[in-house]
Amino acid sequence: MRNLLTTPMLILVLHILVFGTLSTTAVACPDYQESGCEGGWSWFGLRHDGANVAQGQSVTLHCDAALESIEFLFRFSGGMNNGVPSMVAGDEISVSVMDSDFNVFTTVTVLAPDDLFQEWIEFSFPAGLVVPAGQYIIAAHTTAQGWSSMGFCYGAGADTYEGGSRITSLGGLQGPWSPIQEGPDIPFRLHLSDSSVAAENVQWDSLKGMYR
Repeated sequence: MRNLLTTPMLILVLHILVFGTLSTTAVACPDYQESGCEGGWSWFGLRHDGANVAQGQSVTLHCDAALESIEFLFRFSGGMNNGVPSMVAGDEISVSVMDSDFNVFTTVTVLAPDDLFQEWIEFSFPAGLVVPAGQYIIAAHTTAQGWSSMGFCYGAGADTYEGGSRITSLGGLQGPWSPIQEGPDIPFRLHLSDSSVAAENVQWDSLKGMYR
């Protein structure tokens, strides 16, 4: 019997079979990752001077992804805390993304929106911030001469996020950072997008030390 598949047709069929199978079996990277707080809310301090504390959460990414933004819950009371006034509108709050060795490779800053405030604040990362799958640390800190609070989970649901743990620093962004393995997590809302860019080609100057 005559072979009806010419060489070009055979290549096309193989291409459809191979790449069609890969596209249907590939695991999609989620565009949103959230750590909730079913056990109830309480608050950690975020300050610059005095009790110089920065707060953050380690987060696990299961796929290469572009980091778009993260949200943390903040509260500004308008009152004093051990002689330190509350943050007010216009004070700067920064969020840094670090690798598992606490090396910073991006920091973004927003302004406190109101003197009295309790709501999620979103920190948008630079466009094209693509990172490979792994664990990262995303931490908030400030140089404002005031204090605020970050929401965290407490009670029976303290360990609400199995992919990481809360971290804290008494020295601000400079550390030293200490993971709080048994303590409550800091809830977050992480916005992602799929990445088809090879990880070694994006942000590699900052990340290559992790993979040597």
